[in-house]
Amino acid sequence: MSLTKYVLVGILALGSSAALAEGGAERSKQFWENFRLTQEQIHGKKDQAFVAADAQKQDEARQQVVKE
Repeated sequence: MSLTKYVLVGILALGSSAALAEGGAERSKQFWENFRLTQEQIHGKKDQAFVAADAQKQDEARQQVVKE
């Protein structure tokens, strides 16, 4: 096969794979959004533990200030 045939085959292969993959990014994005939502429903929000720890630290700091 000549070089032009290889180039033509390559272009056709890339074009057909792009046509088959249409909408793949949207499906993947939708899957991950649904996955995060279900994980949040199961485990709660990721920041909840940090917020609770920060609130506890603030309370402790206020109590130390009051003692002084």
